[in-house]
Amino acid sequence: MVEKRRFARVLFERTVRFTLNGVVYRDMKIRNLSIGGLFVPGDFPGVAAGDRCQLELHETGRHSCLILRFGARVVRTERDGIGLRFTEMTEDAYRFLQTMVLYYTDDPYGVAREFLEDFPDGSAAGM
Repeated sequence: MVEKRRFARVLFERTVRFTLNGVVYRDMKIRNLSIGGLFVPGDFPGVAAGDRCQLELHETGRHSCLILRFGARVVRTERDGIGLRFTEMTEDAYRFLQTMVLYYTDDPYGVAREFLEDFPDGSAAGM
């Protein structure tokens, strides 16, 4: 069976901080990222699909620091990590995700089409 993912994924070698089931996970490496979520490798005992969490992505540049916050839930648990789907985000966070996915993808035209399919009127309003 061929798996059809809704959103393109890109390798994204940054870290994330999140709170899940009362445990704070700091500086966890992200394996991949999409507009819809991310995969975090690691051992997460007691975590199950449906568990909710709060994420923080810290983007630090030469002249600025940006902290983006997301609500998420676990959609997949695997032996080597967890898949998280975003459930809440600000428009700034959404724009950041778009930029990162476009920057890191091998197919920017195909990814841009995905964005238009999700928001045919060209707006991310209502997120």
